[in-house]
Amino acid sequence: MTTKEIFDHPAVKAVEIEILGIVSDEKHYRTGKDANLAVQHLLSVRKRIINGMLEWTDEYFSLLSEFNNALVQAQCEMRERLSRLSESVNETGLEDLEFQGKVFLSYKYSEIHPVQSIRARKMWNVLNGSYDEFMPLYKDGANDIYFTGQETIPSEKETIYLSEETENWNEGIDREKTKDMKLCYAFHNLYCHTTFSILDLLWVRDFCIEINAESTHNTGSTDWDDINWDKYDYND
Repeated sequence: MTTKEIFDHPAVKAVEIEILGIVSDEKHYRTGKDANLAVQHLLSVRKRIINGMLEWTDEYFSLLSEFNNALVQAQCEMRERLSRLSESVNETGLEDLEFQGKVFLSYKYSEIHPVQSIRARKMWNVLNGSYDEFMPLYKDGANDIYFTGQETIPSEKETIYLSEETENWNEGIDREKTKDMKLCYAFHNLYCHTTFSILDLLWVRDFCIEINAESTHNTGSTDWDDINWDKYDYND
């Protein structure tokens, strides 16, 4: 089946229409306490259906390699920008500095995706967090860096592979076909731990990078109260 045939399959259409029906019904969504959980569950069902229909071809493996390379580059750019920010802010002398960088998939639907329907664009809006956070494990993006002002920023390899070794995070993918791809941890996170389907990811080439610095300053004493929770005086 082609990508378009998969997205046009009655099972995929049915689950996507159900998702879009929930989020489009503003009154029901905002007042229904189970609406968010329903969308989360339906996204998981959608992923299983799409991934289950996919038959890997050389074209898909080529697209996977291109996506992985673009994702690696985005992480390197995020790390470089965060490094420059930390160097600049550290010179200010502010206390208790914390730095964090995140890489998200672009909020704009891929213009090279073979399916360009309104339904597909709306689904991307649901998936990428523009509407609400339906993927708790995507809250900090595909990958993120966190460190304090007293620490050294993780190296590029630590950022991309979670180790100084060049790992190949190809769990769940044909090992032989991907043996030379050096798939990054961020891909593994998206593919295995979020509810993006593989056909949502393969044509993404653009990303959103967020970096921030935070400083905490106390105007009074930092000698915090040491409370003994076994003692009380409020019944006296």
